[in-house]
Amino acid sequence: MLFITGATGTVGNRVMHYLKLKDAEFKALTRTPEKLLTDRTDRMMIVTGDIKNCSAWSDSLRGVETLFLILLDDAEEILQAARAKGVRNIVFLSSASINRSDAGYNENAIKHKKVEDQIQAYGFQYVFIRAEAFMHNTIYWRDLFRYNKGTIRLPALEAKLASVHEADIAEVISEVVTDFDRFSGQVLTLTGANILSQRNILTEISKQLGQAIKLEEQTIDDFRSYMSKYIAEEYITLRVQDWEYTLKHKLAVTDTVLAILGREPYTFREWIAEHLGDFQ
Repeated sequence: MLFITGATGTVGNRVMHYLKLKDAEFKALTRTPEKLLTDRTDRMMIVTGDIKNCSAWSDSLRGVETLFLILLDDAEEILQAARAKGVRNIVFLSSASINRSDAGYNENAIKHKKVEDQIQAYGFQYVFIRAEAFMHNTIYWRDLFRYNKGTIRLPALEAKLASVHEADIAEVISEVVTDFDRFSGQVLTLTGANILSQRNILTEISKQLGQAIKLEEQTIDDFRSYMSKYIAEEYITLRVQDWEYTLKHKLAVTDTVLAILGREPYTFREWIAEHLGDFQ
């Protein structure tokens, strides 16, 4: 039996899609079970609950062999519960930021590495999926396109991304959780098909929208001041850290998606075409 946390999230929802295609039996944890009812199958059990309050649903871990886990600030409680209920394997959606030379002071890397270390300390068999930035993160640019007056201002236009499509992440996860022994003990780094600058991505969105938009470099301070009205400071800092790193270091793509799925990763051009309505 498999157990999927974050079942209605960007990746978790797609993991369920691929598990259904495999006719796999699994439990799906969500705070909003109504979102899953229309697509429910006989091989799927909905568990209602908040991942941060596992005491309320931890009995659902009985009979589970493999747990797919998303990021928690502190995974101690859920790992204790998983071990007590007999879970043997954990597949953790981690971050490729751990692979970077600034991992020791990169907040994103620190958070994910903490959970990796906790999983190992508890003695679980594990697979860590270290994904580069999700292409879906680009969705926060949508208002820049919806309300621009011919110009978009953003910092670090030449900062690079090796972003990976959430569908690629989810399909890899579905392969790993259903064939765990094949991957046990591995750290799998997932990237997209190529490396693009923020300028490249913004230009492609503009092209697909059919808009002639001028791009202007914004200062980090101006960006912080503006974005602080909409998102928490920690998320602003994560973006700034990523930009600063890639302006000084080269990124690389991996062949992990190709090796596991037997096809090339989806491109950013394909992702934009799928989500173009969000930017209109």
